[in-house]
Amino acid sequence: MTDNKQSRWDPVKDLMAGAAPVQLGPMHSYHMANTPRRLLYTFSYYKFAAKMIGQQDGDGPKRVLDIGCGEGIGTWTLAKECGFAKGVDFDEDLIAVAKGNWVEPDESNGIEFSCEDALAMDDEPFDAVVNFDVIEHILPEHETDFLQGMANKLKQFGLAIMGTPNITSQPYASAVTNAGHVNLFSGERLEATMQKYFTQVFMFGANDEVVHTGFLPMAHYLIAVGVKPRRD
Repeated sequence: MTDNKQSRWDPVKDLMAGAAPVQLGPMHSYHMANTPRRLLYTFSYYKFAAKMIGQQDGDGPKRVLDIGCGEGIGTWTLAKECGFAKGVDFDEDLIAVAKGNWVEPDESNGIEFSCEDALAMDDEPFDAVVNFDVIEHILPEHETDFLQGMANKLKQFGLAIMGTPNITSQPYASAVTNAGHVNLFSGERLEATMQKYFTQVFMFGANDEVVHTGFLPMAHYLIAVGVKPRRD
């Protein structure tokens, strides 16, 4: 079975030739070496967000802001599904990885990355703002500024999707996972907090890569969807 004439693999290989290689940076390299399932979870959460936001419509592509984008894998997912995504992160090394992997030098492919404070940007309003694994790293005294700033970045009927580990799961988390966590939420607290900034809030949970509407105290991860930011 080593004879290529007995296989249809060569035509498949030819079709895949020429794709630019994706280089893992420090964050995802660590995940691949230690907890590769984390990448699966990342894709699952971002795919969920992309489907909630929807594809481009008659007014053009949906404009999505990804706060705390890291190496940009999730931002790329949003751009592919929604039309345009801008990833923002404080970490220059991670942004460099994102630009190297996902931004095509000779053409616009609906994606952009920047190392800056997302809440200080002067962009036009976005259709949606997404952040996963960010709020738990923000000190409680800065929580209000972050959430209000996120809401202010949205259009009148914009959508905010925020994910964070459930506080009930933290006794089982690794030392690396817990090292930067300073602001953990329960499902009840996350819903109540988001209701201060959005007219409607819908709560979801996740166990492994499965996003669901089940019993939140037993979910290891929480996802809140805020609709229509409050302007009062």
